Amino acid sequence: MSFMIRFFSFFKIFFDSHSCSLSLASCNSSLPLLIKSTWKLLTYSHKTGNIRSEVWLISWSKMTTATTDATDSTLLEMVKHVVIDVDDVEEEFTPDVCMIYTVPSKLRKMDEEEASFTTQWISIGPIHYDTKELKGMQKLKYKYLQDFSKRVSNEEAMKMKEYKSFLESEVQKIRECYAKKFPEISNEELVEIVLLDAVFIVEYFLRDWEFDHRNMLTNYVTKGIQRDLLLLENQLPLYVLEELYNKFVTLTAKGLDFHELTHHYFGSLHLYAEYLKRDNETAHHFVDFVRRCCLPDWSLELFLKQDNLQVSASKLYENGVSFECVGDRKLIDITFETKKPFNGYLLCLGCLQPCFTSLKARLMFPQLKFDNRTVCVLKNLMAFEHYHYPDKPFITNYVSLLDSLVHTKEDVELLVEKGCIFREHVSNEEVVNLVKSLSKHVVSTGKTCYYKVIRELTLHNKSGWKKTMGTVRRVYFRDTWRGSSTIIGIFVLVYTIVSFYRNIHDLISK
Repeated sequence: MSFMIRFFSFFKIFFDSHSCSLSLASCNSSLPLLIKSTWKLLTYSHKTGNIRSEVWLISWSKMTTATTDATDSTLLEMVKHVVIDVDDVEEEFTPDVCMIYTVPSKLRKMDEEEASFTTQWISIGPIHYDTKELKGMQKLKYKYLQDFSKRVSNEEAMKMKEYKSFLESEVQKIRECYAKKFPEISNEELVEIVLLDAVFIVEYFLRDWEFDHRNMLTNYVTKGIQRDLLLLENQLPLYVLEELYNKFVTLTAKGLDFHELTHHYFGSLHLYAEYLKRDNETAHHFVDFVRRCCLPDWSLELFLKQDNLQVSASKLYENGVSFECVGDRKLIDITFETKKPFNGYLLCLGCLQPCFTSLKARLMFPQLKFDNRTVCVLKNLMAFEHYHYPDKPFITNYVSLLDSLVHTKEDVELLVEKGCIFREHVSNEEVVNLVKSLSKHVVSTGKTCYYKVIRELTLHNKSGWKKTMGTVRRVYFRDTWRGSSTIIGIFVLVYTIVSFYRNIHDLISK
């Protein structure tokens, strides 16, 4: 009897705490499950003598619209005493809309020394708008806003009002682009922040194309601004910048579109080669733009195998692998090439150019300009990949392969000598440390686009004959002159042996 009283008391508490009308048409599939679960709970509570109805209170407010919404609400309500903030959970998991992410505090602490995720010169967008250390650069933004207005005639000034109206109509969409929500910033203030930053970026890019802003800013400041413009948290949606630029596209002398202008500005990082518009038509912001520029033109094949190269660059070179810098490839377009049917078995003759170049076992490596800015950019590209392209970790695969090749300063010295790495204001030892700092941010995804390269290099390194040919190449065929001398010496030796044999044969026959 007491059990039945508890049963009906539970439902009374439930319905009293949730004033809503239930629609049997929408709830007919959920109600039996609820009653069944409740009966099990009450059976257990009857045995233990304890009913905690507050844990099992289920919101029915959304069940009239969709059964799935009711299920989600039920599950969240069941664990409401251990979930800290449900709203934050919902905001972070919007990958279809979100494109500008916030770097986790743990990742930022790992990088405290280099501060690769921290804005140092200028804030772009709302995330770091209130940072006191960056307030000084607001004056530069206002100066560029005034200079941009001088480019615009009275008739074209109306376009600025149209652009602001455009931002006002897109303000909610702009908010949704950011993983971090900022309710303290009103829509009107957000529009003004985006407007000022967009004008600054367009004017700054135009001045860079015209080589005009360098008389105002030192080279140190311009490099710092370029670095900050590629921080993951320091972004504006690219379509917002394109809209502003397209309204004043006639102002550019060369008639460039904004993608070409962006490609030119970030070209000094030497992360990519030629410009292909089709690669960046759907880029979300500058970080996404540069990442797409680093990818090759052809579709990369991902393998569901995560093999790491277990041998360094210097060891591969000792075993006969030639490192060749290629300047017309994208950053991650690394290939290992051997000519069939020889497959590297006569690689010692590869120094005899141009006839026997194809006999080499060649690791084709696009040049990487190595400095602190490059490391900062690569870390932000990897962080963006982690959030937005978890199934396409191409930059992460590249950094993982680079970490496998570079272990000591001798490895760096070899890659610098071959032109695969270009050092700028850093030593070989510092490059090793920078590569190690990059590798700390590599998260294994179980996928790699370099599986074939790693497999072929591993098989090459295990081949005894190829190791012997590598030793012969290093000692006797290091370059064309030494190789030619070796071949001439071999011919002289063979001729001497044959002559000696013929002389001995003539003496015996007499």
